[in-house]
Amino acid sequence: MLQRLLLSFLILFLVVSCDNQSIEVSFSQTDCKKNWSLCPLFPNNTRISMPTEPVKVAILDSGIDNSHPLLKEKIVKSFDARRETNITKDKFGHGTAIAGIIGASSNKQTIQGISPNVEIYDVKVLNDKGGGEIKDVVNGIEWSIKQNVDILNLSFGFQKDDPTLKQAIDYAVDNNIIVVAAAGNTLGFSADYPAKYKNVISVSSVNKQMERDKFAAKGKIDFVAPGVDIPVLTPTKKIITVNGTSFSAAYVSGIIANILAEKPNVQNFDAVLTELKTSSKDLGEKGLDNEYGNGLVQFK
Repeated sequence: MLQRLLLSFLILFLVVSCDNQSIEVSFSQTDCKKNWSLCPLFPNNTRISMPTEPVKVAILDSGIDNSHPLLKEKIVKSFDARRETNITKDKFGHGTAIAGIIGASSNKQTIQGISPNVEIYDVKVLNDKGGGEIKDVVNGIEWSIKQNVDILNLSFGFQKDDPTLKQAIDYAVDNNIIVVAAAGNTLGFSADYPAKYKNVISVSSVNKQMERDKFAAKGKIDFVAPGVDIPVLTPTKKIITVNGTSFSAAYVSGIIANILAEKPNVQNFDAVLTELKTSSKDLGEKGLDNEYGNGLVQFK
């Protein structure tokens, strides 16, 4: 699943504004060659707002390496929904990769995280082989709701629907939590649950040529984001490249966090969906389609 190819770090230039209320993000052509995925998401030099209250993102996954130097200052709480403890370990590496895409801290060499404004809530719902049970996911969702998070990132899915999962998702959405889920690597068949639910933002993946990854799901797709040859962090402190809709979903969660930081009045699913549609780049058939949804998510 994880293709272990060591990559060079991405070099980003961050210029902090004089009032410290926003960060200007710009990319050179060299940066784009080293990490192709970021430039389509940020097509123009742009400013990312720094809100008074950080955006809270719950990452329901295999756990996160909370000792990683680019993540440890962003993780505010951890919860193992399988064991009901506040200690998590990421032996699988998937959750750490997702966290890095969303909110890794900047440093002199690289900034993996596309949203510098987030507080990360580490919710372990998957086992050390990447598998999971509905009851643990539901437990993780319910815990996240109690933490008043803004976004739930679920970079996994189930082939079959389950009423308890649907109920938990509905409860989160009723509490104005934006739920983002990977459509799944289903070889072009229909999307997984919970991405398939109407009130969840379903994300599929595209490659560098802006073509749907052949392994990515079709059907109920809301948006696409880069998901092929993506550089990510690992618990071993190396950078590897990975493929899959899991990582596309993480990019969308990061973009949504930037939107919430810039526009605090955007507070529910419909409002966020409208914002994403307004700034997205249409791909495939004109308008909404079952491969690219509303198109490539962008932050302008």
